Amino acid sequence: MEESGKRYYNALLPVPKGGIYTYSSDGSHRTGERVVVPLGRREITGIITEECEKPEFQCRDILMSYDEEPLFTPKWLEFIKKLAEYYCVPIGLALHGVISDKLLNLENARAFDKKIVPKKEIELTDVQKEIAAKIETDRFSRHLIYGITGSGKTEVYLEAAKRVIAEGGQAIYIVPEISLTPQLTERIAGRFGYMPPVFHSKMDLKSRETAFLSFARGETDFLIGARSALFVPAKKPGIIIVDEEHEPGFKQEEAPPYHLRDMAVLYASILNIPVVMGSATPSAESVYNVRAGKYILHKMPERPKNAALPDIEIIDVKNCDMIEGVISEPLYDRLSETVRKGEQAILFLNRKGYSTSIFCKKCGEPVMCANCSVGLVYFKSKNVCSCRYCGTDYRRLSCAACGGNELTEWGAGTEKVAEFMESMFPGKVLRIDTENASTVNRLSSALKAFEKKEAQILVGTQLVAKGLHFPSVTLVGVLGIDNMLAMPDFRASERAYQLLVQVSGRAGREELKGRVYIQTAAPDNPVLRFVETGDAEAFYEYELARREAAGFPPYMKMARLLITHRDAAKCREAAKAVAKAIKDEAGGVSVLGPADADIFKVKNRHRVSILLKSAANGALNRAIETADAAFEKLKCGSMLLKTDKDPYFMN
Repeated sequence: MEESGKRYYNALLPVPKGGIYTYSSDGSHRTGERVVVPLGRREITGIITEECEKPEFQCRDILMSYDEEPLFTPKWLEFIKKLAEYYCVPIGLALHGVISDKLLNLENARAFDKKIVPKKEIELTDVQKEIAAKIETDRFSRHLIYGITGSGKTEVYLEAAKRVIAEGGQAIYIVPEISLTPQLTERIAGRFGYMPPVFHSKMDLKSRETAFLSFARGETDFLIGARSALFVPAKKPGIIIVDEEHEPGFKQEEAPPYHLRDMAVLYASILNIPVVMGSATPSAESVYNVRAGKYILHKMPERPKNAALPDIEIIDVKNCDMIEGVISEPLYDRLSETVRKGEQAILFLNRKGYSTSIFCKKCGEPVMCANCSVGLVYFKSKNVCSCRYCGTDYRRLSCAACGGNELTEWGAGTEKVAEFMESMFPGKVLRIDTENASTVNRLSSALKAFEKKEAQILVGTQLVAKGLHFPSVTLVGVLGIDNMLAMPDFRASERAYQLLVQVSGRAGREELKGRVYIQTAAPDNPVLRFVETGDAEAFYEYELARREAAGFPPYMKMARLLITHRDAAKCREAAKAVAKAIKDEAGGVSVLGPADADIFKVKNRHRVSILLKSAANGALNRAIETADAAFEKLKCGSMLLKTDKDPYFMN
């Protein structure tokens, strides 16, 4: 191991290719220690993985070490290795994708300011106590808490976390949307008596650094955050909590294309600790895992204090008078009554902007983005038309098909709905979407304003659909869901069902009775009927049977290969060659395509996809390796291959 005082170490570096490099040192280093090493002409920070024998090649020296005590544990490094193996990416790319360079190079951070707040003792229900007690904290176990909206799942999570912390461990609490963190953080603070550290990508760097180092060094015992919080190293992790486990936002699109829920289960298994997942609308995969005996199911079918679920009514917009093409008369009447009573309402619309489409009056063609094969959205607040994919703003438009410059708008987004509501109910309307609540502070301020009843009608997108608790909300109106139901995606029905149940759950969460109106042009869609009747078991039977018949997850493993290039013909030719190589060389895999992606051009790059399905994970991995090898031989210029295992987005 030693020669002339030299010792040799393997280090994991955050680089796109490979990742493990060997270096020499005159000193002693430990696994998990951060070191600065030379790589080519630059210096880079990596993590020691192990001491090794002297290699046959000449090694360069480790330049310096950051840590007196290793920041990363051997089990954390094992986690990153297994993540990389599962998603078929180099381990260096996996490290780069889960820890930013600034955090990896972090030397010091300001001390965590433990802000003390008044403690609020909550008396748990018998069901909450029973479930919390069943979560054993001394071994690996997978728990799914299936509780209706407002049933008190959060209190179960916190009770289990308290027990872990009392035993000397740390708790990681992950939510899918940063929009959920402000209100949730206050609830947690009330249970623990202090404001816990928060970690997500939208925070300022200094706050992220403080949360990162304080938790990694064991100075704080509770961390709440979005997806990236799972990868904050922990000194003594004792439980991982994944709230709203069904959320698509838990899937990362860039490499490594991991799903947070699945990686939380993997990490917990390596750590030998429990992972607790919860949802009012579990993913089909989780329901399947319960039936397969992999997850322990805990049901919470009732709300505390006997609060009732809201009544749900489906409104057929084809056979109903619509006011300004936005809101049906029955919903408007109920909204007026809600405002008159001093109660609150949420109007949900999954479309931001003022008008959702722009058309040419002369030829009727939609006005498209010059860089992407999608239509433009008009934003009245900025007086621009924007592309929701590349972000390009257009102030002067003409029709690309005929050159006409007389254009007309169609469809209503949150801006138009909020403007219309304000004309009907002056001074009582608040709008929340990613345009006017673009930062955590703005979002938090808007939610607090609604909580304080500074407005009675909240118009918003998915930011207001999930995880929020407003006791005075008695009415929820869903103004548009048909676009989700019509998406060419095998998960479209599931996503629409989950979103409708979640947004419906914002109504009537305490003593006041709630009511939900869903406007649709397809009232006979089975998904809407399942929502209306509240028959969740029937929905999952329908959804899983449909998936099994078509050979979709969770019954088959799947990967999506996406080849992109500025030249459409070259892109298609490359995709054909890759698909042929897989068919010729990789057995046990079904190859679908290649085919143009539903959105064929994004940011001036054409996109062709190949879908792979297999009953065996190993066969799927071998097919991905074959695709990578074939692509490396034929790629040209700026052509790229993106591999997405367990894909969640098919456009």
